[in-house]
Amino acid sequence: MPGEFDPAEELGLFPDRIFVCNCRGFITKNNYLRDLCARFIRNGAHFFDVLVRYDELTAYVLGREEATAGNFVKWVVPFLKANGATDHLIDRFGMEDMQLMPGATMAVRYIASQMPSFINTSLYEHGMMRVSEQLDTPLCESFCTKMEVDNVQFSRAESRKLREMAETISALRIPKVEYELNVPMEVDAADVKIIRTMDDIIQEQIPGLNAMSLMESVVPVTSHKKAYQLLDIRRQTNIDLDSTFYIGSDNTDFQSLDLVRDAGGVSVAFNGTDFAVRGSTIAILSKDSTVGAVFAEQFFNRGIEAVLDLARNWDRKYLKEAEFPDRNLVDAMLAAHPRKLPEVYIVDRKNVDEIAAKSAEYRKKTLGA
Repeated sequence: MPGEFDPAEELGLFPDRIFVCNCRGFITKNNYLRDLCARFIRNGAHFFDVLVRYDELTAYVLGREEATAGNFVKWVVPFLKANGATDHLIDRFGMEDMQLMPGATMAVRYIASQMPSFINTSLYEHGMMRVSEQLDTPLCESFCTKMEVDNVQFSRAESRKLREMAETISALRIPKVEYELNVPMEVDAADVKIIRTMDDIIQEQIPGLNAMSLMESVVPVTSHKKAYQLLDIRRQTNIDLDSTFYIGSDNTDFQSLDLVRDAGGVSVAFNGTDFAVRGSTIAILSKDSTVGAVFAEQFFNRGIEAVLDLARNWDRKYLKEAEFPDRNLVDAMLAAHPRKLPEVYIVDRKNVDEIAAKSAEYRKKTLGA
């Protein structure tokens, strides 16, 4: 955090590389917001899935100018409040529900000790506070969604109306059709129904309620916001994107991953979605986060070519015999994977479809919905 004692700076050794990451897939395991909806809203998990589907359709399939991936973070809030959620209950839920990835605490602490580190996440403040407490990494600065549900009051009639809307949303069917990024496709009939229903609720029904004030008070970390925040970190640190190591996993990380990759930095899709992989330099599939620290350490000490060289030679024999700046870190990663190493792939135009599909499937098995 700003103002914290940094021994490197005290010695006049100013950093020339930075680390930025998302939460889910690398730091946290469970889908916090989906679990939150399941806790407070009837059939809340499916309700959340429909909102995410609508978000992806408008941002990536329809390509609406006003759409930005991640808006579902603010759309959810009025429905949570209408179903009894308060800031206190959401905060307590974070204490009980937040699950960190194995090795995440060690990995983040290690990386933060090497270079300036930032967490750029869509998590609500309530959840991010719990993550920060568990990581206990004061030198790692975080950016998250600002939200307070207690600031706006709903009448009983309005709460009832929002609950009815939630039931309408939960009744919508999500088709199994998958759309490719930037590839024109006909929209499935079930998705057309989702779009029309959600357009009516978000654009016509909610604006006439106090729920609109609550929704607009939320400052969500969407895909655009993550990218803007990344550029702001670049400005604050005076470290360019070609000296940035970015770990992302969600659809909302695509733009940031793509920016870093195109600038010549390292963008890693860690247990990433299909879209996240399409913006990455490297894809990593792992149940333990220590491997992320291994690659970040290579980047910090030796640069992008060393990272790519490590990815090309990714096998147990090489990892045991090669020289590394921190042998203990590599040994810890090997110990965490005694039978099978994490899967590591350099992503290019030829293999991106295959790797994206493989990562999305692995993510579903490892992290859940």
